[in-house]
Order: sequence, then structure tokens, then C-alpha cells
Amino acid sequence: MTHFSEDEAMAGLSSYIKEVTDQEIKVLLLKLKNETMKEDVAWEQIREILAEIKGKDGRVLKDIVPFLVY
Repeated sequence: MTHFSEDEAMAGLSSYIKEVTDQEIKVLLLKLKNETMKEDVAWEQIREILAEIKGKDGRVLKDIVPFLVY
């Protein structure tokens, strides 16, 4: 598994989001990114967003996991 610093992870996620063409998934990814940047991140919110992403396209979830577990 690739290890990133927090800055590298957020930059990687941002780059990934820019390449996404499906607008529904893009919105979910932006929502996820915003939630993860909060100081008081609530796991329940993150889990719900991840479940929505998985339901839309499970491949996207596999692509973004390395950016989330830096």
C-alpha cells in the first residue's frame, strides 16, 4: 500500500476528483473530502458517504482508499 503525508493524500484526492466525469460521484467525493478535512470528523458521516460511493461505483471506492488511510 502506498503511504502519503496528509498533504500528499489531499492533493492526490483532489487530482482524482478533477478527473472524475460522473457528476454524482464527483459531488460525493467533494463531500467526502470536505468531511475529512473537518477537525471533528464524524465516522458515521464518512461511512454514509463511502457507502453511497460504493453503491454508485465500487471501483471508485477502491481508488480513493489509499488517499484516506495515509
